Amino acid sequence: MIEAIEKLLAIQDKDQRLRTYRLELAAIPTEKTTKERLIAEAASRLENARTRAKEIEVQKKSLEVEAASKRDQIARYKTQQMQTRKNEEFSALSHEIDTVEKSITQIEDREIELMEEAESLKPQIASAEQTYAADKAKYEAQISTLGEKETNLKARISEMEEARLKAASEVDEDLLDRYDRLFQTKNAAAVVALEHEVCTGCHMKVTTQTSVELRAEKSIISCPQCGRILFTPA
Repeated sequence: MIEAIEKLLAIQDKDQRLRTYRLELAAIPTEKTTKERLIAEAASRLENARTRAKEIEVQKKSLEVEAASKRDQIARYKTQQMQTRKNEEFSALSHEIDTVEKSITQIEDREIELMEEAESLKPQIASAEQTYAADKAKYEAQISTLGEKETNLKARISEMEEARLKAASEVDEDLLDRYDRLFQTKNAAAVVALEHEVCTGCHMKVTTQTSVELRAEKSIISCPQCGRILFTPA
């Protein structure tokens, strides 16, 4: 194999690794954001359950105040009954008392409903707390792992870039420029093998003349169809 091709293959290997590392590195912020969103969603579910429990307590207290107010109202009506001597007023007050007592019954029924809902929420809140704690621990651990991966990838990229720079310095500038353009436009495969007279880059058959010239190893040969630099596997 021509020495220049061997050097290009070595550079291509480094470039492909760099490409992979950079893609992985670029994906980390999105992965972190996803984990953070999952933590926030778990926290939101817990907070929603707690908020409803708080709302129930507020509603219960409001109903208690309302019921107490109506009991006071009944007490005033009864006092007025004791003071009146008129049957019509007594009957009217009795009617008002019945109406208020029915309102109190409705309030008490609503209080019972709220108490039952509050009881049903307790296991839901406990479950949400456990789920949130587990999810938070899991996703924070994954975020930490992503942080470590990010650090390692940056170190690998730095090392590989240095090695690539050194390898590139040993290749003719024009050839390197040609390789770089191919690497960028040919899906990270600038130098490919010719197998059974077929370019493994574009999968097109080359002419016998091209195959013969490649085996002669006297010059750098490109695929007539895709322009990739060809080599014959050992």
